[in-house]
Amino acid sequence: MHDAARMQPSQAQVEAFGRDGVVHLPGLVAPAMLERLRAAVDRAMAAPGEMALDFNDRGSPGRFFGDMFMWRVDPDFRAAFFETDAAAAAGILMRAARIHLFYDQVFAKEPGTPARTPWHQDSPYWPVTGEMLATAYLALDPIDQGNGAVEYVAGSHRWGGDFAPAPFREGGQGARRYAKSPLPPLPDIEAMRGTLELRRFDLEPGDAVVFHGRIVHGAGGNPSARRRRTVALRLAGDDVRWRPHSGTFRPLARAGLAPGAELSGPLFPVLWRAGDQAS
Repeated sequence: MHDAARMQPSQAQVEAFGRDGVVHLPGLVAPAMLERLRAAVDRAMAAPGEMALDFNDRGSPGRFFGDMFMWRVDPDFRAAFFETDAAAAAGILMRAARIHLFYDQVFAKEPGTPARTPWHQDSPYWPVTGEMLATAYLALDPIDQGNGAVEYVAGSHRWGGDFAPAPFREGGQGARRYAKSPLPPLPDIEAMRGTLELRRFDLEPGDAVVFHGRIVHGAGGNPSARRRRTVALRLAGDDVRWRPHSGTFRPLARAGLAPGAELSGPLFPVLWRAGDQAS
């Protein structure tokens, strides 16, 4: 297990996470791990798995690559959970008693990709309930507005619930599935820009952004000549309970948990506990 003391968020960052739903943690990923994850992402892109997607609409230039559940087949993605401070940082920020691995996801927006990431929350896509849901978003390349940095609507995790999921591809199967969502539509964030507090971080390789599962966020395309590779570590605290629905990702659907159950079993190992000295 990893030494949680090396990257412990400050009390000010804990308070900021509760208020804003997002914090920037510079240098969370050590250089050696950063190189492992870069190589792992490139392997995944060269040989996409069964869950891999190109989020581009058909005929659009560039490549907006995504894959998930890589930790189960690739030891370097597994190491991102077990050999970094991501779980400890999320646990401290959420004031959790323990943190479970939920799943991982790769997002790579290659040079010359105009496709934007739509405004959305993460929680409506997930078969769980609870407030202790967070993502540690790891930057593997320098990221800024020019190559598609994510924007976060500060405080939107406290807007009172979930909104209907947004399709990442306008013509994809998800667009049809999400059109049937019983949840209310997300407000028009672009039209509200002047009234919202938006956060965007310039990230160096190895930086992380930890954000709440209900915070509204989105990103522009990558028209630059620079790569934008990231790994999202999805993390769940002790108040999270299982709530399956028809849109549940296939690997999660095989978890075999009863509705209302705590996360447990080989799909959701404990990564960190409050008070651990080596976690």
